[in-house]
Amino acid sequence: MNGISRTLRIAAVAVQGGILALSLYQSFITVAGRARASRPAKPREEDAGRPLPSIAAIICARNEEVAITDAVAGLLGQDYPAHLSRVAVMAHNCTDKTAELAREAGATVVEVLTEAPGKVHGLRAGLQLYGDHCDLIGVFDADTRVKPSLFHQIAAASAGEDCLQAETIPHDVHAVVASGYGLGRKARNLLWWQPRAALGLGSTINGTGFFIRPAVLAAMLGESHTLTEDLELTARLYASGRRVAYLPGVQVVVEEPEQFSSSMKQRLRWVRGHLGVVRFTWPALARRAATGDARAFDMAVYLLTPTRLITRVGVSGMAAATVLRAPFAFPVWVVGPSVALEWVLPFGVLVRERVVEPSLEGARTTLTHALLSLCWFPLGVAALFTARVKAWDLTPRAAAGDRDAVPTR
Repeated sequence: MNGISRTLRIAAVAVQGGILALSLYQSFITVAGRARASRPAKPREEDAGRPLPSIAAIICARNEEVAITDAVAGLLGQDYPAHLSRVAVMAHNCTDKTAELAREAGATVVEVLTEAPGKVHGLRAGLQLYGDHCDLIGVFDADTRVKPSLFHQIAAASAGEDCLQAETIPHDVHAVVASGYGLGRKARNLLWWQPRAALGLGSTINGTGFFIRPAVLAAMLGESHTLTEDLELTARLYASGRRVAYLPGVQVVVEEPEQFSSSMKQRLRWVRGHLGVVRFTWPALARRAATGDARAFDMAVYLLTPTRLITRVGVSGMAAATVLRAPFAFPVWVVGPSVALEWVLPFGVLVRERVVEPSLEGARTTLTHALLSLCWFPLGVAALFTARVKAWDLTPRAAAGDRDAVPTR
């Protein structure tokens, strides 16, 4: 009996040690990255006079008649040389007026018909259309809204990069679910991706607002095992020694689900896909990380702990064990700083950056975000039992008049 107790105690200590290491790693990235990001960047003289790249923007759309006209207009309205930019819509299995409205708005339209769902089919069609005729392919969802300066911003940052991801920010809406979702997106930008960009690491592809070299896309796209083609492509890029360059301040606006049921269906698809990427692609990524590739290591850690909610709950459990004086508990001087870094640090950053306002609406948004975050746990369980399901449910879009206008500068 004593042997069993000792084994369980060793296992508990080992699990807690792993949680603590992950927590401190993520906190270090946030603190070090934000400290470096506060230093003004020096302009690179070698970029002056560099010829502008040609950019082909593709919008992957399925039954997006409500949103497609605005999406096309934003990309056609770029203040970028017309002979260096093209816009096309990959109308995938559409049964509405998406293709017709996109043509009327001035986009080239490719109607893609497949039995299987997934945006990867639109990516392949876009690659076939423009792969030999541009320097960068930009990929967008129909709900994305952009500023006229986007292509110029991408061009300025593109030298030496295989793939670039613009910063996605939410529409400024007051719907309860959408505002809670939007707070999560803003927090992740501030606490996760911006610090990594400052440290020379990278981000994931977010599915929209990313730009990639056609040859790299052709080499990395391969067979798709999941419906999260963006994360699958991300893992392959890092496993090959590449990265996704994150561009703070180069922003595109995206729409968040306004209905709880739509949010849950979308997130369940993401979790299933995430588990699939871990299964099929993580081993190659881990092998790359083992060679000393810091970017691959960071992405491998992300795939295993994609949200700080995991480490936050874990560290809080450790603190409870310490207070209760459990035999496997860590001392307070070890657990205390980790708890502060998990809870106080993020809250302080969000308040300082005015992401969380001291108001009733701010409290409502924070509470909604917390409840939506807790839903990741049951979604994870559901995804484990439905891992083979490949269902893509349409997310209802807000009418054009319900969206806030995107700033022109």
